[in-house]
Amino acid sequence: MKLALSEELNKRYLEAVKYYESELSNNSTPSIEAYVNLAFLYWEFASEFTFNDAYNIPDEWSKIGGEKYPKIIELGLQKHPRSVELHFWKRYFPHRHYFDEFTQEECEQIIKEYGDKESLVPYFFLYLFDEDKYREKRNELLRKCAELPTAKNCYIMSFN
Repeated sequence: MKLALSEELNKRYLEAVKYYESELSNNSTPSIEAYVNLAFLYWEFASEFTFNDAYNIPDEWSKIGGEKYPKIIELGLQKHPRSVELHFWKRYFPHRHYFDEFTQEECEQIIKEYGDKESLVPYFFLYLFDEDKYREKRNELLRKCAELPTAKNCYIMSFN
């Protein structure tokens, strides 16, 4: 996991993907973070063409990413079925990629069902609906994201 994070923080995303894949294959209980970071990179490859251009991600990775990010989320949920963050991204990725509706109420229901002790990630999305109500948790999330600028965390901070 350390190698994957190191490559990701150095913006060598294809190398990071290899290490994340290795982590999922060789570790009997990969962390939620490993699943989320890998799925996020695949989603970026599939849906954010400016990201691919900026980091010289070859075109074929768009197709690979589109096929793999939902599978990685599902694998993560098999290992971590109570993860609020995995459940959030499962709904958010198709919302952004395919314009599937994802409402404030649905997001709040995810938090209600799974809690927010593990992750504050849903609050960057909820903040878009109600700044006053979600400001404190969103600001805490932004502070945490700034400490570890992975692709996912940089994306979240871009909503600042």
